[in-house]
Amino acid sequence: MRIAVLQSFLPSRSQGGVGHFADQLASRLVERGHQVTVFSLDPAPAGAAYGVVQPGPDVRLVKGRLGRTYGFGVWLARQDLSGYDVVHAMGDNHLLRTRTPVVRTLHGSALGEAIHAPRLVTKAFFASIYPLEILGVARATRTAAISRGSIKHFPFLRAETIPNAVADAFFRPGKKRSEAPSILFVGHRLRDRKRGFLLVDAFRRVIKPALPEAELWLVCDDSLDGAGVRCFANLDIESLAGLYRRAWVFCLPSSYEGFGRPYVEAMASGTPVVTTPNPGALEVLGGGRYGVITPASRLGEELLSLLVDRDRREEIAAKGLVRAQDFRWDTVVAQYEALYDQVVDGRRARGSDAS
Repeated sequence: MRIAVLQSFLPSRSQGGVGHFADQLASRLVERGHQVTVFSLDPAPAGAAYGVVQPGPDVRLVKGRLGRTYGFGVWLARQDLSGYDVVHAMGDNHLLRTRTPVVRTLHGSALGEAIHAPRLVTKAFFASIYPLEILGVARATRTAAISRGSIKHFPFLRAETIPNAVADAFFRPGKKRSEAPSILFVGHRLRDRKRGFLLVDAFRRVIKPALPEAELWLVCDDSLDGAGVRCFANLDIESLAGLYRRAWVFCLPSSYEGFGRPYVEAMASGTPVVTTPNPGALEVLGGGRYGVITPASRLGEELLSLLVDRDRREEIAAKGLVRAQDFRWDTVVAQYEALYDQVVDGRRARGSDAS
């Protein structure tokens, strides 16, 4: 099957989760015999088996942040997609006019992001994206959502749920944890909806006084000084996976997650998860069956309790490993292949009726 994937950013330039998903999905589809071309603003990651089509250097409408956000959809609408059997859009399909069937994946909701964004300018930015999401869903032949929570802000949408997946080759249990008790956080900023600042406060106020040797590992764009605090930035996937395997506990106290890919990466690495309630965590962690979901006011106490109780850590980690099997790439790719077949067969049926 000839498949066009639409995704603005890729791991060659960004560590964003949707870019990694698109890259890994395209790679798995190629492995299964499909011809895949990704339409993107970024070049192909090193060693990619799929092709990439980018705007030329003279295409001014995709320049700058506004161009990357709003101009990419305009550029996509000018591309000839008629030579593909199916188009798989991770976003930006709101202006497409093509007879080729379009599958749209909802990786969350811009409205959900806007509601939980801490800054007014960020709220306004995501609020401006939400109407484009609605239009993109309306133009798609079929829509898949990465979680049931992702459909919450699209009340009239009938979509099936196909979860995100993790790179099994990288995120797997290790043989040795760090010598000192360690907590891992993975996010973009400390003061966005990931709420890393809550974890920093809990670490300094509750954990460090009780466990002076404890360490907090922050994988984010911010830099923070402090006893026991270690910061990491621009990690490749192998280095990130290594931190997951060595950490004693993973904590992502987000106010909103459409899915929560890092939760699955931690579980697949055999690392217990602690979080605050949000739609993604509640769904991925089974309401608390596969990890600890605690109010923000109890975050420090729950983390400390887990750090000093090895048996409980191992019990939660074992449950997480079982849950992580629900997010394997072979299962997710097979679900998308079935969806592609349905929309392609539907197009053929309509063509036969017209003749």
